[in-house]
Amino acid sequence: MRSVPSRPVGTALALMAALWAFVLLPPQQHAFSGAYAMPRWLFELDRLPVYDLAREWLVSMGLGDFYVVFGAAASVSFALAWFATGPAFAALGWSGRVLGGLVLAGAPITLLSYVSTPREAPLHLVWGAEGYVLILIGIWAIVVAFVAPRGAGVPRWERGLIGLTLPVLVLATLVLSYWPHGTLVGLGLEAAALAAWGARPATADARASDGVEDSAAAPVA
Repeated sequence: MRSVPSRPVGTALALMAALWAFVLLPPQQHAFSGAYAMPRWLFELDRLPVYDLAREWLVSMGLGDFYVVFGAAASVSFALAWFATGPAFAALGWSGRVLGGLVLAGAPITLLSYVSTPREAPLHLVWGAEGYVLILIGIWAIVVAFVAPRGAGVPRWERGLIGLTLPVLVLATLVLSYWPHGTLVGLGLEAAALAAWGARPATADARASDGVEDSAAAPVA
């Protein structure tokens, strides 16, 4: 995971994570709020024929609980964001790897959460747990911004962006009116920036080595 995926692939995967969450948003909001309780722009998007076709196909497959289906499908965005940011989080040291682990944990937890929606489900208590995972991701990202190795070639803008993860997630949720789908759009876009321009282990190690060599070559007073 230190060098895979490449920057172009990682960026594409992160953007796919954001896009997938956004595509799922209209039918999920419809299933949760009802057609006339959702924002107008989401209502109009939900009326696109592709969503009607998707719902018809799901019913034909015996998957008529759209809230569970479109909700559980959001777990894919967590997995894509995790894989896309592997090198970037590795460059941040142990705290970055923990952050990556939290993002990855969001995938099975989201799946389990929505599958456990019915009150009679054995693990009904975990319904909604993905929200706590997102909050934890945002809080831990602040820790990462402070404790990541200073000599690892991580630029200041990257530390700043990671430190602002929680506000990014909150803003995305408010703008898109639903979590975790709207929140994952924000997470996916941030992941794309980190995958495209963030430090990677090879670059960070090279910069650190240059720093060591330069200090060793400097004359001793």
